[in-house]
Order: sequence, then structure tokens, then C-alpha cells
Amino acid sequence: MLRLCLRLIIVATACWTAVWGNWNDTSTGIELDTLPHFPLSRVRSGWLQEGSRARFDGAIATAAGGDSREVQLRGTGKSGKRWEAHIFGLDEVWRADLDGNGTQDYILFGSGPYFNGRTTPLFSLSILLMDDDGMPVPFFAVVYKGENGAGTRHLVDMSHDGHAALLISSYDEIPSDARVGGFCSGHWTNQLYRFRDLGAEEIRGTIAGITFPFVHDWTYRGTECAEEENPVLVVQPPVIYEHGTRRDGEVTTRIVNSPDASGLLAINPVAGCEMIRPNVVVYDRPRVREIGFPNLFTSYVADLADKVRRDGARVGLRGVNRSTDDGSCSVNLMWATPPLTRSK
Repeated sequence: MLRLCLRLIIVATACWTAVWGNWNDTSTGIELDTLPHFPLSRVRSGWLQEGSRARFDGAIATAAGGDSREVQLRGTGKSGKRWEAHIFGLDEVWRADLDGNGTQDYILFGSGPYFNGRTTPLFSLSILLMDDDGMPVPFFAVVYKGENGAGTRHLVDMSHDGHAALLISSYDEIPSDARVGGFCSGHWTNQLYRFRDLGAEEIRGTIAGITFPFVHDWTYRGTECAEEENPVLVVQPPVIYEHGTRRDGEVTTRIVNSPDASGLLAINPVAGCEMIRPNVVVYDRPRVREIGFPNLFTSYVADLADKVRRDGARVGLRGVNRSTDDGSCSVNLMWATPPLTRSK
């Protein structure tokens, strides 16, 4: 169950919290419970134990045994094309039409796949946006608030127009208060994303009285950290990340080397990127669509990316965050399709 997994997380992070505070004792600036939530239907709940299997709406979820800590989901589209998605773990499954295309989508909530670290979010949402053929297009987001149903409360209807949006909150320790030392101040950056055309795009502007992106400064001044008479640090703005996955703006390239030890892939340079670290990888072939979500305990994503390289597949990059110095980029979604001459 999720409660057991949370105990493991607490043990893993205890050495950090003993020295400093963390995101748990600061406010994002937005109370989830006060927001208008998008209506979801619960499909199942309860941590899928090792070796267990669950079925929902024609899909089969199987929790692998051993050290892989992976759940494999398999299904078939209306055309007979197969799909499979590999995620870290599965606790809750919810259903709703998030992008308004008339097809029910799936929201998979669980703890992980990230654990250690003071700034680390402990929960995630793996979303399958289903197309007209019943084939999934993935979206992945980490969330900090997940206990007692808070994970899916990030799905909101701020405009009261019946369309879903996802509130993504990012925590940092970039100084926001000049009169305290390092690790004593930072920001919560709240961004709003809507689902459209089988992808997610950021909404900017004022909605329900909140202007997005909404940045909330936090500080330990007067509590854990003493106030200094003179400024000791230079206040800096937060980093505003791109979390979107819309096909608009996609750039294309090819992978030229196998993943290195850190998971970086060398590519033909494009859009200022020479190396990429994909968050989610899709290899979409005529007979099967394979999807790899983040998982620190398996090599599935790296292996899938290397299969893409060996096949000489075309790679589309969606949602690129560029580095300012070394040519490396993070990519929210890497979508690969094989050359016509090498289709499988």
C-alpha cells in the first residue's frame, strides 16, 4: 500500500531533514483544497504488489517481480495495434476526458519514482491521453502533495468551463531572501497546464484571481535561520520550466550514440541541444507503441532509446528545456518513429 511506501521514503530522506528543513514545511502559496477540481472517476486503488495483476477497461497492469520495481500496462487499440507502458509503480487509477476529445483518459497515481533529496517530489502522475483509436499518448508530472488523495487534486477546472488543467508546483532553494544564509529561502513556482490535442500546454495569465505562473517566496527567517543585519546573498528569480508536450513546436533529430552512464543521449544537434535526457520515451511502430516512463530501478527507458538509435528512427522532441552552458537539454517527451524502409 501507499502508506508502506511512504514509510520507506521517510527513512530514505531522514538524513537530509535532520540537517535542514525541506519542502514539507513551506507553503506553495496555493491551497489545493480551495481550488475547483476537475471531476474524475475512480477505477481502482491500492498499491499493486509485486507479482500482482489488475485489469481495467481492457488494459492489464502487471507488477514485475525482483528488483525491477516496475508495473507494465498492456492494451490494444480499436485497430488491433498493441501498446505497452512501463511505469515505476501503481496505486490509484482514475478516468476522465482530460483533453475534451470525447475519449476517456487515464490518470495513474503513485509514490516515486524519485525519493532522496531535500527538494525531491515524492509522488507522480503518469497520464495516458487516449486517441480515437484507443491508443495512449503519455504525459508525466511529479507532485509534492500526494497523501490522502491530494495527488489527483492537482487536476483542476479553474475557469469553470468543464476543461481540465493540471497545477504543477516546483520547489527550489534559489535565494529569495537576502538576509538569511544558503538553503534558508527559495521559491515555489506554480504553473497551470491544460490538455489539448493529446498534449499539454501552459496557460499564462490571470485565472480565478491567480496570475500564472504564480511564484511564492518562502524563507526560514526568524525560525530555523537567523536574520542577518546586512544582506548575505543575492536574491535570484526562480527557473520557469517547460512542462508541455504539445506537438506544436516539436523539433526532429536522430540519436547518434547509446545512452551514457547518466542517461544522456548524443543527438544530431538541433535547437541548441547536442545531448538530451528524455523524461518519457515513446517508440511508435506500426504494430506496437512502446512507452517508457521514468524509473530509477530499471534500464527500460535507456534500452528503448538505444533501440531507437539502432533502428535509425526519426526522433521528435517535445517540451525542451535547454541548458545555458554545455549543450545538454532535458526533454519532456521523445517520440520516435522508424524509417518507412525499416518498419516492424
